[in-house]
This record gives sequence, structure tokens and C-alpha cells, in this order.
Amino acid sequence: MQILTCIAGLPRAVVDEIRSLPAARFTEDDGNRPIMRPVKPPFAFRPGMEEGYHQDLRDRIAQLNPHDEAAVILAYVNYPNSETSRFVATFFPFAIHAPLEPFDPEAGPKSTRRAALVAYVDAIEKALTKLVAKMRGVRDALSGRNFTPLLLPLGNFKSDIVRPQIAALYDALGTAPDPRTLLEIASKSIAAAHPIGLIGEGKKRTRFYEDARRLRFKSPGSNRHGMAQQGGAGHGPHCLINGRVRLGGPFDSQFHYDCEYARGNVDREYPNCHAENIAPADAQYVNIAPNDYVR
Repeated sequence: MQILTCIAGLPRAVVDEIRSLPAARFTEDDGNRPIMRPVKPPFAFRPGMEEGYHQDLRDRIAQLNPHDEAAVILAYVNYPNSETSRFVATFFPFAIHAPLEPFDPEAGPKSTRRAALVAYVDAIEKALTKLVAKMRGVRDALSGRNFTPLLLPLGNFKSDIVRPQIAALYDALGTAPDPRTLLEIASKSIAAAHPIGLIGEGKKRTRFYEDARRLRFKSPGSNRHGMAQQGGAGHGPHCLINGRVRLGGPFDSQFHYDCEYARGNVDREYPNCHAENIAPADAQYVNIAPNDYVR
């Protein structure tokens, strides 16, 4: 598993110090450098800063084999303004995140600044270690799981509960004492609103979740298709990232739902991973991936 580590909002001196150290301290892999972009005084997030991080994540994931796991963690400096919250929100729903205390490398007597910088970088390393441990709980809930409500598409699965539950997890997992319990509670809440149904008989029985319009999102069983697309017209970084990672943890990039109505046929079009309406390839069913890629 490649842990893609974003450390955002750091002053230049902190970024340079981290870059001078082995990457494995921050990503568990010396060949996998953390993604960072220094901020200038006055230290704060500004509109558009997230775009470079998203593009770097997309490029890193695009280099991976489709069967390789990728995780995304975000540690960000918690500057006290609304732009910080807006920046963090742009990593929804693919990252797990936690805040860092602000740090001014020019503060205090010159004789103590070096020691303060080293201590701050050590604190970042410890914060990332904790965040990775929480991410592994998400991985256990998603990776290799053939049928979990936590991977339902947030755009095409019509529900009053799925997106709010995933959003609540996004806000809480990175700082929760017990993220595994939160994941279990959210899964049960979604399943209570959308109970697992069964169709067919014997070995051909298939499980499904049914959304508010009665569209059935069926388990594909062992069938897999290359649903996490690297690019193409209209696709942005989120399309690929969301096709590999949710809430920080990896999932099968070829996983998808086979969707159909009990009455037969499907709708003429569905919004895909970048909100473009797409006609299904078949009038009887449609494949929809967790990132809302439609085929």
C-alpha cells in the first residue's frame, strides 16, 4: 500500500526541513515523498491552493498498478479562518485528515529557533503516525470488502442518509479515539435505512442495496471492470482519486455495482464522476462505481 501523505499549510522553513529528512519518517517509504507546498507570510490558506495537491495525488495514483492499494492522508495547519475549512472540504470524500498547530519559524529568540523547528517537525511525524493508524482502520473496513454501504456512490445512490453519514465520518475519523467504532455505526445506520435485499435463488442469489427511487445497486460478485479511469475529456483529479480511495482508505479500483430496477430497464442517463450526464451502454442495466463513474 502506498500512503500518499499531504502536509499542507507549512512555512518554507518547515517544508525544507522535512525535505531534508528521510521520506519514510512521514510516508513509511523513502521512495514516496510527502506532498507539500509552502505558504508565505502572512501564513494562511488561500483560494486555489488545493489544486496542486489534487493534481499531485492524481499523478501519483495514475502511476500505480490498478491492483496496488493507495491511501490518502492530509495533515493541515489549522489556521483560524474559514479558508482553512474550505481547503479541507476539497479533499472530501477521499482523504482522512487531522489538524496541526500553527508554527512561525521566525518567532522567539534566534538561539531557540532551530530547536523549536526540530520539535515541530517531530510533532508532525507523530501526528502522521496516529493518522496512518486510523487510516488502517478504514482500510480494514473497505479493502477487499465486496459489499459495504460505505462505498455506495454519493451522487447516483439517492438517499437522505448515505452522504450525511460519509460526511460525518470525514469530519470525525482523523481525530476520533476509535474510528473503527464510528465506521461500524455508520455502516449499520445506512443499512438500517437501506436494508440488504436478495434476488435470485441458490448460488445465483445476489445481494443489493435499493435507493430512494428503487434502483437496485447489486453486488457484482467476482466480476470486475476497470472502472477507475486515469483521464480523458471532462475528467478531473477527483475522478481518479475517488475511484481508488474513500475516507483515506483504499478499495478495489475495479469494484462497481450492477444497477437495475426490479421492473427492468434503467434511466436514460446518469451523472458520472464529474457530473456529466452519461447514457448507459445497455438499456437493461448500468454499471456504477463508488466514484460515480458510469458505464
